[in-house]
Amino acid sequence: MTQATREQQIAALEKDWAENPRWKGIKRGYSAADVVRLRGSLQVEHTLAKRGAEKLWNLVNTEPFVNTLGALTGNQAMQQVKAGLKAIYLSGWQVAGDANNAGEM
Repeated sequence: MTQATREQQIAALEKDWAENPRWKGIKRGYSAADVVRLRGSLQVEHTLAKRGAEKLWNLVNTEPFVNTLGALTGNQAMQQVKAGLKAIYLSGWQVAGDANNAGEM
């Protein structure tokens, strides 16, 4: 897969800002060209995080409310999913501590 040219990246970002409802009403003191200029040379993809963020954005913008609970462990999160919760809060610190075999934080 080839990386888009600088001009293509600028055009894609401008299009996203103009058409994506997520950015409606956002005022910026910088341009798409500024953003592209400051990006690194390698495009980093966080596929799972991006998909999760898109799903959550869709939920909070299409449902009247979203029931959720906090999970202290990965096992609790799995149980909540099986119970039908659409969203779960997982503290990064807590989950990392749960997986810490050294017994120290």
